[in-house]
Amino acid sequence: MQNKFRLFVYFILSLLIVIAAMCFLMPTKQQIKRSITINTAPNKIYAALSKLENFNRISVWGQQDSLLQYSFAGTDGTVGATTTWKGNPEISGEGKIEITELVPVSKIMHAINFTKPKKGNATSTFTLYQPDKDKTEVTWVFEVATPRPWNIFNLFFSLDKQMGADFEKGLAALKLIIELK
Repeated sequence: MQNKFRLFVYFILSLLIVIAAMCFLMPTKQQIKRSITINTAPNKIYAALSKLENFNRISVWGQQDSLLQYSFAGTDGTVGATTTWKGNPEISGEGKIEITELVPVSKIMHAINFTKPKKGNATSTFTLYQPDKDKTEVTWVFEVATPRPWNIFNLFFSLDKQMGADFEKGLAALKLIIELK
């Protein structure tokens, strides 16, 4: 009986060591990355994406949530401008987006703070690349921090698989809005 108990203790200790090691080896963030080509010059896309009110228009979650309310602070389209949102906790929840970096005609970066139903932080970056005169490739990268020891769950949960299609729909909505203007 004592040997079985000792074996069980060794098993549990070994399991804890493996889990701890994996926490240090696993990435501490998850990323979604999607791109789309829009048939226009990058300045037109940049002008639209640099405004938080337009970012809210391409949000799939905003289109699904009839309770969603936005408020703005600062000068929209400038670094430091923010929008807060509050909506259905099961669809969009609550949080805040801040413009953190604007590189004219090439990059728009946001810091996102989720407050409800779960707290968390993310970054959202749009980069614009012009392969042709009348075409622009828009790449949207969304990164969420998963600090240790919670990063172990990255083995079982893929943010990209769960939400990647929503980012594709958002980029398709952006393309539609831009190309119809």
